[in-house]
Amino acid sequence: MRFDVEDQETVNRLPRLSELHTAYGVQVNSIGVDELFNLYERTGFLYPDKAARLIPYLGKVKENWRRMLEAGESLLYVLTAGDEREGRAALAVFRTTHRGWTYQHLVSEDNPFGSRAVMLAAEAAMILKGSDDSAQNWFRPENRFPARVFGSMIQAIGGSLSSVQNYSYFGLPRTLHLTSDHGIRVVAYDASCHKDLCSLAETTRGHVYVTAEELETDVPLQSLDLLYRRVGLRRTRNVWLAYRQNRPIGAAIAYRGPLGLNFSFLENRCDLLLNPNLPETELQKTVSALLGAAVTAYRDFELDFIPVIAGDEAVPVLLKLGAELLRHYCQCIWLKGGYPRSYRHVDSFYSKVLDRARKRSLQPSLLIGDLK
Repeated sequence: MRFDVEDQETVNRLPRLSELHTAYGVQVNSIGVDELFNLYERTGFLYPDKAARLIPYLGKVKENWRRMLEAGESLLYVLTAGDEREGRAALAVFRTTHRGWTYQHLVSEDNPFGSRAVMLAAEAAMILKGSDDSAQNWFRPENRFPARVFGSMIQAIGGSLSSVQNYSYFGLPRTLHLTSDHGIRVVAYDASCHKDLCSLAETTRGHVYVTAEELETDVPLQSLDLLYRRVGLRRTRNVWLAYRQNRPIGAAIAYRGPLGLNFSFLENRCDLLLNPNLPETELQKTVSALLGAAVTAYRDFELDFIPVIAGDEAVPVLLKLGAELLRHYCQCIWLKGGYPRSYRHVDSFYSKVLDRARKRSLQPSLLIGDLK
């Protein structure tokens, strides 16, 4: 990967990969799952609504985390900084595609120094390893910290290497009966649909999304699933496309993964992609037909609802169909070519935070919250 002069200067200032953790004062996988989840509780990360949905499955969720951590840093790793006296910060990073990672669950016990350390260490590792193509995170727009940092990522990196998109997150009852229209043909993905899927995804979500989600190279996530199978877990993706008169008008992309890897169950989301020029009269028929097919991917799903991610155009339709609007999310993606810029962007943000802290001569009361 070739960088411009400023980007190369950023790379040149980084420590060696072997010295990375010492240089940033971070540890990797140094605390157990129980201790980590206790940290999430102490910091208020598991707020009541989220906790209520997670707690019934907490034993299963913890077991999934333990299995993934057994794989070292190949599937999931947790960076921590600070201690009980200073306050601890933690960041979890999991492999969401074969060459892409999701940053999530950033928490801090009033320690922005620790938060800065884990964030920059994660960014630096991605640059130095050079083997990964994308990073992403999901955050609630009302959460001020990620909205300020990641909501402005596209201004720092540029639209060719990053994207920030707003979605609505629904809970679709698994027992809901959904009908299909005879004029709409829904087909399960195979190689003959590849061009249609990529074209539809680029039209609705953009080329950054297509690249990061590896839709051009491995739609069913076969290479990634092999890595998860090594610890007795699965990570798969099933896709259905809707056609009207042989023209692709929508797609449902059903991700399946270890339950609770993300505390909002985004590892098991169903992405709903709809042609932006679809007439309103066709919208409900298309959504109903796609989701009616996609529910088959969730026959063994532990929850009684399917997490559905959709754009604004689908909100009235999903509500009418009986889905529950749970919250809004933003998905921020940045590609490999933008890693040095994202590093400088995060560093610049924290420099301002730490300058204010130093001026006050005390640790600020800044509970960072989470990346979601």
